[in-house]
This record gives sequence, structure tokens and C-alpha cells, in this order.
Amino acid sequence: MYKMPGAGVGVAGGGVGTLAATGADVGWWLAVGLALVILGIVALVAVRRRNRRLARLDG
Repeated sequence: MYKMPGAGVGVAGGGVGTLAATGADVGWWLAVGLALVILGIVALVAVRRRNRRLARLDG
């Protein structure tokens, strides 16, 4: 019997490969994408603040 790639991986909501292959639970993928975007923005803001602080100290 054929088994989809990732079907054996235990992840909340099903295997990651299974979700990607079937397109099931699109809301889960949207939530993960949104979380990654927010984390990226937070990281960029933190780096910018750090660079400004270091530039101010260099004088």
C-alpha cells in the first residue's frame, strides 16, 4: 500500500508532508506563515535598535 511522504510523522493536525501534499488545514499553514513574518519583523527591529545603540557608543 502506498504511504504519502511524512504520513508517519506525528505532528498536531497530521504529518507535515501529508498536510503539504493534500492542502488540508490551510489555516494551520497561514498561522505558521504569519508567526514567521512577525518573528522576522521583531528580529529586524531588534537588530536595527542594536546597530543604532552601537553607532551612538562609537561616537
